Amino acid sequence: MTKRLFFGIEVDEPGQAQIAAWLRTQVSASKAPTKQENWHLTLAFLGQVEAQHDAELVAFARQLQVPEFTLTFAHTGYWSGNGIFYLRPEPVPSQLRALAEPLRALGTELGLHRDRLPFSPHITLFRGHKTEPVVHAPMTPLTLSVTQFHLYHSYRCDTKGLIYQPIESFRLSAAD
Repeated sequence: MTKRLFFGIEVDEPGQAQIAAWLRTQVSASKAPTKQENWHLTLAFLGQVEAQHDAELVAFARQLQVPEFTLTFAHTGYWSGNGIFYLRPEPVPSQLRALAEPLRALGTELGLHRDRLPFSPHITLFRGHKTEPVVHAPMTPLTLSVTQFHLYHSYRCDTKGLIYQPIESFRLSAAD
């Protein structure tokens, strides 16, 4: 049996509330945003993964030694090709790349998914939006303390739509 998997960093509930309030009051869009409980930053998309790879993915993620770090989000972007409007962290800390790059390489090494594009960290707020949403005022910077990351299972549910369920969590090293 296969599962659609990815490694990611969750947006905590206070962060979700801040983003949701900003979208509601300062952004004009022609459709609803993605579900706030699904907001995350993808580290590595793995695609459809056979169960035989689960233990290897978990063992690899557990052995990563990356210190805790913070991400600050206040800048938006828009990819017209897929209509994705997003928040991006700035600056991009070296710890984020140190976490994402080996996870992305593992997906390629295992023949699961090969990323065609370079790592571009972001939180997707709208998907399939034909024109860029209008931002009336920038968001007050949101700082996320990253102390862990997750292996997520992505699936559709008839009653709840798209669900991103953490199936394993991995602590980062305590900052020095």
